[in-house]
Amino acid sequence: MSTEIPARKNRPGWALHAALYAALLAVIALLVLRPGSGVSAQEESVEERVAARLDGMDIGHDEALERAAAQLDQLEQQRIQCDLQVDSERHQLIERTLEGLVRDRLVVAAAGEADLEPEAWREAEMERLQTELTDEEIDAFFVENEGRIRGEREQIEPQVRIYLAQQRFVENLEEGHEIEYLLEPYRLSVDPGSGPVRGDAEAPVTIVEWSDFECPYCKSVLPTLERILEEYPNEVRLVFRHFPLHAIHPNAQAAAEAGVCAQDLGAFWELHDLMFEEQDALSLDDLTDKAERAGLDAEAFAACLEAKDTPERVEADRRAGILVGVNGTPALFVNGRPLAGAVAYEQLAGVVEDELERTSG
Repeated sequence: MSTEIPARKNRPGWALHAALYAALLAVIALLVLRPGSGVSAQEESVEERVAARLDGMDIGHDEALERAAAQLDQLEQQRIQCDLQVDSERHQLIERTLEGLVRDRLVVAAAGEADLEPEAWREAEMERLQTELTDEEIDAFFVENEGRIRGEREQIEPQVRIYLAQQRFVENLEEGHEIEYLLEPYRLSVDPGSGPVRGDAEAPVTIVEWSDFECPYCKSVLPTLERILEEYPNEVRLVFRHFPLHAIHPNAQAAAEAGVCAQDLGAFWELHDLMFEEQDALSLDDLTDKAERAGLDAEAFAACLEAKDTPERVEADRRAGILVGVNGTPALFVNGRPLAGAVAYEQLAGVVEDELERTSG
């Protein structure tokens, strides 16, 4: 992708800096030798693995690591999430600051034309815009946001008027000006791995999806993804990666392993559709039945489920997701730009369009 960014009229996007994921044992390993002990290199290697002694019996550091592996893994995930959250908020702060700088200069220019101080002009303009708001516009806002508004209308309406006036203030302020935000969207270097793919292999936009076959939100986003592939058949490719949520979805791991086997046997998307269509039936017997209905060889499918590397491949996908901040599903990355949850078509299509415009530039 070119590093030269075309001029933009839309506000800057968002992406994440990837945090390097150091091996857990290497991060935690501690040297327990006392200074000046004078032991040999071989003795030092043995001593390093001893973390405690009970009645003269050694307790190894590796044993402690093994016992605490699950909790240490959770801590590492939290560390990655914190690092990525800081990067995300930093980028958003720069975005908001850039927008503020642009608008402040526009306010100064408009106030100068009106022969007023900038703050006096801003206050007068906001008061005028609130006064001009009609009851029909207020009613339309409450209708459009029905179900998301909490509280009585009489209490909320003053804030709604300010909000709508601010929107119009910005629109009027920027109207007639060419505003170019050149800040690169917030973006990760996302590895698509070797997961199953739909769409043109040479498409300029790649959507990497981390998903869980037992997740209802993953199922609800399928029509959006299907529509994207239909609307952009040559411009978008979709890559599927596994992220079973073990704590809340007891059948997710088995379903993910079935998906790995279906990919190997050439019928991933057929089984993918069946598992999501019948999301409440993902036991081993159910998966075997679905595999047969998807046209998979029963003996080969069973052998693959028993293979040692099948769960390892699912775990590799999950680990790759953790590295880019995935902690729930579905998690979508459009050329590395993260979108969390079951996003609406309009939101996803907007990012796709923006990426197409950028790549064409």
